[in-house]
Amino acid sequence: MNLNNYWKTSLIACLLLASIQTHAQTTAWAYFTDKCSNETDYFKADVCLDYVQLLKQNNIEVLGQSKWLNAACIHASDRAKAESLACVARTELLGKYHVAQEQTNEEFSYGQGDRQIELMGLDLYHQKGYTGKGVKLALFDAGFYKVDSLPIFDSLWANNQIIASRDFVTNDTLTWRESTHGMQVLALAGINYPDSMVGAAPGALFVLARTEDAPTEKHIEELNWLRAMEWADSIGVDIIHSSLGYSEFDSLEGDYTYFDMDGKSTLITIAAENAAARGIFVTNSAGNSGNKPWYYITAPCDGKNVLCVGAVDSFGTIAGFSSRGPSADGRIKPDLCGMGSKNTVPNGEGILMRGSGTSFSGPLVAGLVACLKGAHPTKSNAQVTEAILRSCDRYFTPDIAYGHGIPNAMKADSILNKMPTLNLHQLEELELVVYPNPAANYVKVRCLPGATYQLTNLHGQVVEKGKMDNWINFLETKHLINGTYFLQIVLDNKTTTEQLVIQH
Repeated sequence: MNLNNYWKTSLIACLLLASIQTHAQTTAWAYFTDKCSNETDYFKADVCLDYVQLLKQNNIEVLGQSKWLNAACIHASDRAKAESLACVARTELLGKYHVAQEQTNEEFSYGQGDRQIELMGLDLYHQKGYTGKGVKLALFDAGFYKVDSLPIFDSLWANNQIIASRDFVTNDTLTWRESTHGMQVLALAGINYPDSMVGAAPGALFVLARTEDAPTEKHIEELNWLRAMEWADSIGVDIIHSSLGYSEFDSLEGDYTYFDMDGKSTLITIAAENAAARGIFVTNSAGNSGNKPWYYITAPCDGKNVLCVGAVDSFGTIAGFSSRGPSADGRIKPDLCGMGSKNTVPNGEGILMRGSGTSFSGPLVAGLVACLKGAHPTKSNAQVTEAILRSCDRYFTPDIAYGHGIPNAMKADSILNKMPTLNLHQLEELELVVYPNPAANYVKVRCLPGATYQLTNLHGQVVEKGKMDNWINFLETKHLINGTYFLQIVLDNKTTTEQLVIQH
């Protein structure tokens, strides 16, 4: 932690460390075969309580559970016992996390925070009355220190704009005594402190989730993040912003590499993509590694439907620390930039100071999204994304530093006004992701639950068929001979096919 008398820059970076040390205590997912539920929406249905109870009866401690994954989190040492149960399809290591905190630290009167709002034209958009009113914006972070007591947040409480909060680290009520990082993110997103600082969406409703235990090493940070996303979905949030990133810096420890930043490999990105598929707009900070060995964006910023936010200074010049793209599969990332250098933010006592990091540009862009969604509630998330990108100053010449550049709220609004209202069901695509591919003994298949499937060989012969009961399914392939196959899934008269290579 580096501090000086003038400014402090804050970034929370969660680094996924998949430990290869056999003596380390690790955790694992125990994926269940089904949900034993009559709920028609798979993602709303809870994990089968009978299966959870069965784990406990076999002396397997349940550390947590995920209804999206249809899985329970257990100690890795209990994997064999869990796999012996008929209700468990397969177990997989969850990994180990190292959480590092880096400090580089109506009429609205924006005070010292004027430039960070004006750079995206939000001051003019606020004057039109678009402030994100009624839009639910969830923030995932390491804590929201003194948000319950600092005068700078009085307007949010007076107007009942903080509608829900939860601590997923302790699995209890949020205590407002943890990290200042989330407090600063919330301030940038939506406070209204006249003559001092106004957030990007001062009319929005806020849902606050603590998912990170900032100064310590954790085994189940991923579970906290995923459960917070499920919780946010259950209360109908419109936007989720996360100033968190999952990467790995030491490949000898078995961590992620840049090649995993392909939009489909990491669990965090998969979860974020599913949230987007369920109608939640997801924004994420790119990270502060542009001048460090890692250099690149981190998960879930690599997601196709995750709006990844880099950082520029007050003149619109890229910040050296802002993480660079592209994604490992060659897509433009970050998608765009906001001001993230020497921003106005409150310190732990509510006194305004200067701070830098993509953690600070991210909530400004999330606030921009809230304002546009509040003004255009009938437009799809895809349309809002397109309008925002088309409004950027580098839209026609995107690159790996700026993405498409700096967005403009007024221009994006004008673009949205010209777009038709679409039937959102027409925009849905049938999801099919198969990995690992090539595969050996088994393959994971991610698709919409309820789809039927058939696996054919190069001669067109059906070698296997059945139903995909879960979002993440497991197909045994150790009995198949080496070669190329085609996996086809069908759901509601839609079909898609993926090539699968078996290589023992």
